[in-house]
Amino acid sequence: MRKIKALMLGLLILVPIFVFIFIYTFGEHHFKVKGYYPETNDKGEVLFNEKGDTLFQTVQDFKLTDQSNTTFSQADLQVKIYVVNFFYTDCPDLCRKMSSQLVRVQDAYQNNPTIALVSITTKPEEDSVSVLKKYASEYSADTTKWHFLTGDKKEIYRLAQNGFKLPLQKTGGPEDFLHSDKFILVDKEHKVRGVYKGTSVTDVDRLILEINVLLDEYSKSK
Repeated sequence: MRKIKALMLGLLILVPIFVFIFIYTFGEHHFKVKGYYPETNDKGEVLFNEKGDTLFQTVQDFKLTDQSNTTFSQADLQVKIYVVNFFYTDCPDLCRKMSSQLVRVQDAYQNNPTIALVSITTKPEEDSVSVLKKYASEYSADTTKWHFLTGDKKEIYRLAQNGFKLPLQKTGGPEDFLHSDKFILVDKEHKVRGVYKGTSVTDVDRLILEINVLLDEYSKSK
């Protein structure tokens, strides 16, 4: 019994050491966040640069209004890594779970000004500036980091579909509706680098991990 206990203790000590050695030796080559949505030509063929690297689409520019009634655009996210989701404030279940998960992301990067969160309403006709401000306060959102946006509905839906590749839900009525459980990770060049289920603790853990990997990528590219 004592030998087994000694063996277990030895393994507990040695395993973290081996993990550290592996990451230190191979981590730079094996940990990289992939890109999404490659650029294509008229024939649907993927485009590459002169080095043979895949070219990826960038998220289109936009101009919306935040919870402080200030114009907010892609320019406000320059040199930032950001996470975006689409929601509406009277969503009873899904959006609330997603907002609670975004609190985790906010807390993880509270002291890192290069990380931002962006929540865009899909019901701008109901979610006014004052409504968004109240919603933000319910989640103790740091609105210097976490931005709640409203604006023209057509622009919001165009941004969701064309910029972030989110599908509309068929309603059977005159208008389709945007309702998504996805978080989307965007890098400093405005390219999508990850898509996650916003109600899944496991997926949000992966989001936080991949933000760290992106931060590491940028620190090594300086």
